[in-house]
Amino acid sequence: MQVRSVTITSFRNFEALTQQFAPGVNVFFGANGSGKTNLLEAIYALCLGRSQRGVADTVLLRDGAEVYRLAGELTTDSRSTHVAVAYQKGGRRKITIDEVPVRPAELFERFCAVAAGPEDSAILSGAPSQRRLFLDLHLSQHSQTYLKELVAYQRALAQKNAALKGRMDASLFDDQLIDYGSAITLRRAAFVRELREASRPYYRDISQGEAFDMQYSPELETDPECDDIAIIKAAFVEQLERNRDREMYQKTAVVGPHRDDLAISIAGFPARTHGSQGQWRTAAVALKLAIYRMLTDKRRMAPLLVLDEIFAELDDYRTSALISGFSGFEQLFLTTAVEPPEPLRTNATRFKITAGRVERIG
Repeated sequence: MQVRSVTITSFRNFEALTQQFAPGVNVFFGANGSGKTNLLEAIYALCLGRSQRGVADTVLLRDGAEVYRLAGELTTDSRSTHVAVAYQKGGRRKITIDEVPVRPAELFERFCAVAAGPEDSAILSGAPSQRRLFLDLHLSQHSQTYLKELVAYQRALAQKNAALKGRMDASLFDDQLIDYGSAITLRRAAFVRELREASRPYYRDISQGEAFDMQYSPELETDPECDDIAIIKAAFVEQLERNRDREMYQKTAVVGPHRDDLAISIAGFPARTHGSQGQWRTAAVALKLAIYRMLTDKRRMAPLLVLDEIFAELDDYRTSALISGFSGFEQLFLTTAVEPPEPLRTNATRFKITAGRVERIG
């Protein structure tokens, strides 16, 4: 897929911008704080209706603005689509496709994108919520059914938490949590198994032989390799009963996949506590390479690629491995403070960004 153009209004440090892009490699140069990363974020949000960094819409508003709007032309299989994403402070996002209002999920059904940047180290080093966000963002592109189940689960979870805070009967929502939560657990387990096998060779090649492993760590007390939904549901029911008093006391739901995690190890040690910055960056790159390949295979189209300063800390060997892994892309957006690697330099379209202004330079 490709982004042909984007029009940005009051998004991050951009007041107003309309910009055309080229197929293949689009390289953005600029000083720190000029808006390179913000432009990538706008492009990604146009495709999927949300920031790849998982930040709230209020953070994306330009200082002093009440509304941001992104609009642009996206193509898949040579078919052009006009997409707009808007947000008003205190309200909700409004998304249209060819001027028809749609649910956010429809963007995930039509488009797919993979973004990589410095913030990805948090997948390895950050809190469990960072790893759940990583799972949800990419599994929702991999499976339309998963996204629907996730939205339904989150709605039921919000209703249960509201009931617990109001000291009402929160058990009314347990059946929905059990049904949707068990399905989420099952799909996450299968996805993580596939991702583990896909990412290991990338990490091994980039790190020149170091071991990498990842296990799904569900909050439900079940075998992470379990593929029997009846067993998962039974565990959910049992843990809900056992924790009912705790939930009433804490006034929040403590059982379910909203508390899941990933157990990631590097060279046999827990990545979060024993990994170095270099190992975190390498592992994050390996995971994104694997996600890119899995989405390409599943969706039968190359995802849009968004790479933010990804080559800054990689040596020549790791850079070559990364470029090789991301082969076959239709369009790549890349920020860099220096010249990009030679394989990406040929026929690249270049842009200079200065204080929220973009100029095509070649």
